[in-house]
Amino acid sequence: MKKWLRFFFLSFFSHKESKEGAKRGYGNAFLGFLLAVLFLWAGFVGGEMLPFGAHYNSSDSFRPTVHRVFADADSRVTAEIKDGDLKIKGENGEYLGGVVINTLENESDRQKYSVNGCGIVIDMRPADTLAEVEAYYLSNDGENTEISYEDYLSLSEVARLNFDFKLRYTGAALELTDGMVEEYLAYLNSCDEQIKADAEELAAELNEGKLTKAEYQRSVYELYFVNYYPEIDEYESTSKVPLLRNYYYHQYISKGVTDYLFIFDDYMAGSIDTGNGEQSFYGFYSDMKDGALISEEASQSEAIALTDGFIIDSFNATAPLNIYAHFVSVVSFVPIIALMLMVATLLSSSILKLCGAFGIGSLGDMVKISGSYAWFSGLVSAVFCIIGAFFIDKGLMSILPLAVFFVILAARAVIFALTEGAAHKKHSDGQTPEQTEV
Repeated sequence: MKKWLRFFFLSFFSHKESKEGAKRGYGNAFLGFLLAVLFLWAGFVGGEMLPFGAHYNSSDSFRPTVHRVFADADSRVTAEIKDGDLKIKGENGEYLGGVVINTLENESDRQKYSVNGCGIVIDMRPADTLAEVEAYYLSNDGENTEISYEDYLSLSEVARLNFDFKLRYTGAALELTDGMVEEYLAYLNSCDEQIKADAEELAAELNEGKLTKAEYQRSVYELYFVNYYPEIDEYESTSKVPLLRNYYYHQYISKGVTDYLFIFDDYMAGSIDTGNGEQSFYGFYSDMKDGALISEEASQSEAIALTDGFIIDSFNATAPLNIYAHFVSVVSFVPIIALMLMVATLLSSSILKLCGAFGIGSLGDMVKISGSYAWFSGLVSAVFCIIGAFFIDKGLMSILPLAVFFVILAARAVIFALTEGAAHKKHSDGQTPEQTEV
């Protein structure tokens, strides 16, 4: 056991211990590979979670804007947690249900709350609120010619190939009326028998009391939308119809806004401009205790501390989600990591053959030796991932750790091959290989 531990933990640093790998089983290479994957997973999670507090505390726009909204005595928004949801109170103590603040569209809100250009939106409308949208088609010939959906339907099949379906979110909630539902039903009744049967089934469920009027109207709208318009996977991933919540993504985030905070009743989404890119994040309130975020008696300094705690605690609540998301991501990288190991093996094996050093009997032996370097390469990559996340753009940090892993692994394998080649040459000149081993 002692010899195995010495080999496993010192092979990266000792040529002599590395050569022991050729005499051992493939299980050591697999263990090293598995540890490398686990280290990379831990590195990505740590790189996601650990730098947030530093980025938040050092921001010269995001944090002051949050303070202006929740901590400033002159402009403070009264907020509380109730049953895991965020509630905003008006002056009369009633819960507000619409857009409370929108510095991206309201000039008075911008003047009152935004600091150094940071955008903040507080929208208390439920997550399933329907969005009012405009459907249209855009030419794909580079001219960006826009036509209405109705005009598109009048085109020939060949002409239609020149246009792509688009949706424009207006930012308003879709309020279904009896007249609108009647129009939807008229269209559904003009469709095939199965769609007509689906509409009739909804009417029967309404009459039987299985659906409320609001549920019935929404169901009719959904049935109409999915049959009248093309699929909207490009716009919605969790709904068959456009939802108002995604307006902010399509209107701002997808167009490059990088310094913002969107606060909804069930979660928040934000992005901090770190000076080296953006730190985007989500935050949840589900684990927070019920009660006011900032008590009326709190001093300015206490309000600031409580506000910071609210943002950081909501971000920390996403840890399970980030752990799972990065696990899925790293698992998808497993074939790439395995390929890196094989490339390092082939590279070092080729160098051994060029040097005429045949002491390492086969490609399999070199796999076992290179595999013994994987765990330490993964550990260094994980440390780099965590430290680099404080200073390097998040987009780059999704790629660089893998590059660092490969460079370290390949470099160590090449060093082994060159050292073994030098040992072979000296042996051929009359010296023993042991004289070159370290």
